[in-house]
Amino acid sequence: MTADPVGVAERDRRLMKRVDELAAEAGRAGNTAVGTIVVQGEHILAEAKEETPKGPDPFAHAELVAVRRAMAAAGRRHLQGATLYTNVEPCFLCSYAIREARIGWVVIGRPTPEVGGVSSRYPLLTADDIERWGRAPEVVWLE
Repeated sequence: MTADPVGVAERDRRLMKRVDELAAEAGRAGNTAVGTIVVQGEHILAEAKEETPKGPDPFAHAELVAVRRAMAAAGRRHLQGATLYTNVEPCFLCSYAIREARIGWVVIGRPTPEVGGVSSRYPLLTADDIERWGRAPEVVWLE
């Protein structure tokens, strides 16, 4: 992310605080309490909060919404070098989107072992044997 590990940790904590605020907003709206931010360099490309189960789109997971917004903001499909922050481990669906977008780093607040893209029996987010996606993103747990 940057050459300054102290700066990275400080930035990670600051961004995760914002992710937690987005998650709380989602929860207050009756949705699953998940928030996500996508950052490219020093710029926030997108923020999103979970829009399920109350919203009309059953696929409006915070990570999916944020990835779509980030691609639109960047004007491209692939987001190499970007970092995705989320308070909850991305599920299989969101892990697929993150891999398709070629996001380089994923910072996660807490695991979801049953359906998580890292800690479940199906670690789609970190699998290194899916040739079409190339290198898996670096995953950082920031609890």
